[in-house]
Amino acid sequence: MSRPFSRMKLGYYPLPVEEARNIRTLLIASAAYPAIDPCAGDGTALLEITKDTGAHLAAIELDADRAAATAQKGIATVHGSAFECRVSVETCSLLYLNPPYDSELGPHSNLRMELVFLEHCFRWVITEGVLVFVIPVTVLGACARLLASQFERIRVFRLEHPESVRFKQIVVFGKRKKAHARGDPNGTDALMHAGYHPNSTPALNREVEERYAVPPSAPATITYTGLPLDAVEDALQRSTALQNARGVLVRKQQRLTGRPVLPLHKGAVGLLACSGMLNGFFGEGEMRHIAHWRSVKYVDVFTEEGEEEGETIIRKRERFSHELTLAYADGNIVELKETKEGDRDK
Repeated sequence: MSRPFSRMKLGYYPLPVEEARNIRTLLIASAAYPAIDPCAGDGTALLEITKDTGAHLAAIELDADRAAATAQKGIATVHGSAFECRVSVETCSLLYLNPPYDSELGPHSNLRMELVFLEHCFRWVITEGVLVFVIPVTVLGACARLLASQFERIRVFRLEHPESVRFKQIVVFGKRKKAHARGDPNGTDALMHAGYHPNSTPALNREVEERYAVPPSAPATITYTGLPLDAVEDALQRSTALQNARGVLVRKQQRLTGRPVLPLHKGAVGLLACSGMLNGFFGEGEMRHIAHWRSVKYVDVFTEEGEEEGETIIRKRERFSHELTLAYADGNIVELKETKEGDRDK
């Protein structure tokens, strides 16, 4: 997946409900246990995975709307970053981790976020506790050494839902090693092989016979040490500093009113329209509409023969054109824009 698309989604790739149900079939619980989701989204996946088990659910979510949706579903939710949350070591029986699919953005290192989240959260899992790790298969190699050093009975499955296939999602199951066995990266090669040969990885479905027993434990507590984001956002609008800086940071919308002294010629009307000065509401009744102009950059490509035989010279020229979009009261949208010769003939 491309980085621009990942940025657009803010790294948020929710697990399909069908896949959450398949994950639940591999988990066995004999008593209530604590389960944590550090990237909860709206909480749907965590609820589905732990359905009818009596689990004590806790979640962390950075997005305000998704955090509110998770809390409304009865999950103890912290609104903030997982890296500003403190959880006692070895207090979580089930860690469901579906982190953002992206890389760090800094002057150096720039590790995959999947690995960064795993490094931060794996210590929360108790001995014999279960990790459910949903990631793109292309990232498995980056996480292989840490997974093999801290978990055993590691199994990797392909997710077959169309959305999961689109983003090459897999799920990794593992049991936390006992203290004396931790640190041994035996099994890294097998995980690396699974990452390089995803087609050889079995699919996660109800025919999988592997089962993971989730050990019971007391409820885990998440302590948030960061800033109260909602309170800060509300206070920011009333901040004197923001009011003083607004004139510098935010350009005021220019509004022109009144009638011109002389009738405008076509060139003047064109300049006003293309600069957005004539955007607004026009017409009456069924012809009532909103007009919006914008400038669009085009790149024209020309080819010509070079001086040598078989040589082709490609030249590019950038230019700007203008588009007009009309939105009518009945819902119809009309666009006036430049079309290519091939499109015009269709």
